[in-house]
Amino acid sequence: MSDRRYPKFPIPGVGAIVVSHKGILLVRRNKEPGKGMWSIPGGGVEIGETLKEAIIREVLEETGVDIEPLYEIGYVDLITKDNQGSIEFHYLILHFLAKASSIKLKPESPNADVNWFAMRDIPLTETLPQIIELLVKHEDQILAIQEEL
Repeated sequence: MSDRRYPKFPIPGVGAIVVSHKGILLVRRNKEPGKGMWSIPGGGVEIGETLKEAIIREVLEETGVDIEPLYEIGYVDLITKDNQGSIEFHYLILHFLAKASSIKLKPESPNADVNWFAMRDIPLTETLPQIIELLVKHEDQILAIQEEL
């Protein structure tokens, strides 16, 4: 059991809504929580790492895409319980709006899935409703970024 499952304390994490002229960058999660579901790229903050350093690293590792984090756009409490009601995962995730500096996709592993989606084509999964709220709230900024690219 990893120290991320059944943690003693919430784990800080980051996520990025990455925008390019091709759309919004999503990854299909290949581990829990949310295994098999589409989500934005991100992950845990490592010791000694700033939030911006963490999101740049995580997006590059998961997708092969270089990004420029623009600003923070909100947070999500990700708390999942197991069948017995115990807290299995607890993340505090700060989300950034980011501009893609590259668009070529290179998934983290052969069984990983990464893709660009137009906002109207984003697949709705359990992990995305809070993200879609952020997308709608920041739609003007997203469209402005896409126009400048």
